[in-house]
Amino acid sequence: MRADLMVWVQRLVGLVFATGLVALVAVVALLVRQSEGVPPMPIFMGLLGTAALILLAGACMGLISLAISARRGVAALTRLAAQGSAGPAVTTGAQRPFSATPLQEVQTRIEDPEEQPDVTGPVAPQRPSRPVGRRLVAER
Repeated sequence: MRADLMVWVQRLVGLVFATGLVALVAVVALLVRQSEGVPPMPIFMGLLGTAALILLAGACMGLISLAISARRGVAALTRLAAQGSAGPAVTTGAQRPFSATPLQEVQTRIEDPEEQPDVTGPVAPQRPSRPVGRRLVAER
């Protein structure tokens, strides 16, 4: 499977992070070994450097991961758009998304309710009545 450029950059960031972490630990260990006691400043700077490396590598990995996800999303949307355009294209006149009904039509509908079309659609079946003695758990 072929990996794209972003995946290789992500792997490179991981490699740089691991190399930096190993080098930082080696430097702190070398400084501690050369000193007679345990010096606080090299250990503190080593921990600070480690925290900075972790934060920077995490931020880079997160941004690269977002870029990869966005690229895959764009590719999926492009494929869907190509599939959708393969079908018959139905073009009608330019329609406004929120076309208002003229006020005269609204007024005539209010004044003449008999002229309105009778809307009959599927009717829900009637619910059976409750048996005598049975109650709902909560009554209003």
